[in-house]
Amino acid sequence: MSLDFRSIEDGDVDGVVALWERCGLLVPHNDPRRDIESARRAPDADILVADVLGKVVASVMVGYDGHRGWVYYVAVDPSRQRKGMGHRVLEAAEAWMKARGVPKAELLIRDTNVQVRDFYARLGWNEEPRVVMSKPFADAPAIGLGTVDTVVTALEMLNRPTRPAPHPPAGSRTALIRAEPPTLSFYRYLYNTVGGDWTWVSRRLMGDAELLGHITDPKVEIYVLHVDGAPAGYGEIDRREGGGTVELAYFGLIPEFIGRGVGRYLLDTVIDIAWTGPTERLWVHTCDLDHPRAIGTYQKAGFTPFDQWVENLPDPRLAGLPLPRRRRPTPSDTVSGSGDDTVTPIRR
Repeated sequence: MSLDFRSIEDGDVDGVVALWERCGLLVPHNDPRRDIESARRAPDADILVADVLGKVVASVMVGYDGHRGWVYYVAVDPSRQRKGMGHRVLEAAEAWMKARGVPKAELLIRDTNVQVRDFYARLGWNEEPRVVMSKPFADAPAIGLGTVDTVVTALEMLNRPTRPAPHPPAGSRTALIRAEPPTLSFYRYLYNTVGGDWTWVSRRLMGDAELLGHITDPKVEIYVLHVDGAPAGYGEIDRREGGGTVELAYFGLIPEFIGRGVGRYLLDTVIDIAWTGPTERLWVHTCDLDHPRAIGTYQKAGFTPFDQWVENLPDPRLAGLPLPRRRRPTPSDTVSGSGDDTVTPIRR
């Protein structure tokens, strides 16, 4: 039976983990989802999968460390084994490596696993005399276990503000331009740069296809603030809920522009844009990973808190971010109506 292999996608993860479990490849000291995320983030690694009628039936994890290639998680659904599919899996792995100029591939098997050793030998893999040494790190942090909790506060605005129209600060060339739509790479730049200090993690871990679907939806509006020709921040308005409810889903400044007098202009302008059309309610949410003055800033802009809950985030180290370091707020942090320097991102 022929198989067509492709790179793993978001919707394949559960099926791949289930396949590995059926094949007996999972062990207590390995987190398969962590392994999948690590491979997907690495520039020279991938997980190749093949599916039949929408069900993942074969997989292999491949990679190149600059010196040799490696192979892990070679799996064929037990109901389809002994039909030559294992050979197809290795062919796909070898083709991936050859296309990247990998000069040699290696894999590890236990010396007692005679059946598997014979399988690889029949496909041209040779046993080499090597001593494998290892060192476990018992104190290594657990990654990918959803270990970061945050208190989320939701705020809403039921009427359009009656304040004067916002004006950009004097002394700089300022323009707010809608990206219709932004390119994927530019959006990731905005999201990662604005949210890097505030543990914005969800869209860092989102696959390209899913993220592109979000940012190109005609009911999602992304407005980018430019100061002296350079992007300085952005606001994202989400009208998909309908019924007159609009969400200010993301908002914030690039770090170099905090304190330059443009944050409040951006926030007020994006709020005014969100109130165009049949809007009856505008809402946002922030959390205790944001700047301690964030809630006060949004209250001054016209929002009122209406709900609060605890949210469990994916471990930020999966996205290359450090674990957040919360600091205790000072009295000045909690003053409602803080100024421009404290206009901080709304995270999701």
